[in-house]
Amino acid sequence: MTDITNIIKAKLEEIELRENIHILYACESGSRAWGFASPDSDYDVRFVYVRPIEFYLKLENTKDTLECELNEIYDITGWDIKKLLWLLNKSNPSIFEWAVSPIVYKTTTEWESVSKIFDRHFSEKKALYHYNSITKNNLRRYFEEKSEVKYKPYLYNLRQCLSCQWIMDRKSPPPIVFDILKEAYLPDDLQDEVSNLIKLKKSMKEKETGPRIKKIDEYISSIVSEVERYLEILVEKKQTDWNELNGVFLQLIGMIC
Repeated sequence: MTDITNIIKAKLEEIELRENIHILYACESGSRAWGFASPDSDYDVRFVYVRPIEFYLKLENTKDTLECELNEIYDITGWDIKKLLWLLNKSNPSIFEWAVSPIVYKTTTEWESVSKIFDRHFSEKKALYHYNSITKNNLRRYFEEKSEVKYKPYLYNLRQCLSCQWIMDRKSPPPIVFDILKEAYLPDDLQDEVSNLIKLKKSMKEKETGPRIKKIDEYISSIVSEVERYLEILVEKKQTDWNELNGVFLQLIGMIC
């Protein structure tokens, strides 16, 4: 176990005591989990928590997010279980990514009762819109009319494009480990280019830039267009199942509180 892992676990224990919460699950969610962190990448820690039962019985609106540490080293944020289940009903892609993170700082048996229902609430359409929209926004923000670019957005866009290919092919939540997506769907003629890009990204500071890579630009543009065509004909019937989510929520606050 690394020193930084011990530090993060200690921080999570401090948060539990200070906020009077029980953390069900905590993981890494950013580039360190994806597999292409830079030397100065921060630690994007995400956790899910539950509070004492009386917290959920108040008439006034109550805070459902904890931003516990935001600095150059750590980005530690948590969601209340009620928020997570509400967003699961909306098929929020972040939830599915957290659930398959390869770097887990804490997990519990209670979390297992939540995560086992995730796939039943996955929306192919919402996930595709999510990843494709981020890619298009990144293209406008970081790439338009630029010959030198940061390589971080390149890899983010590649991850999103490969995730879309996974979803269109398998109709299921994609993994977040970039190498898995890369081996599954990246064309053979781009494998070396992208492997070199990852090496460059890992050795560069976050703000450093490099020249555009035409072959990767063309690939990203082609996938964005393919996803848009796919979404035009995609018909998805997803029924809202609040009963299952309500049952999980009531079970959790009963078990823990």
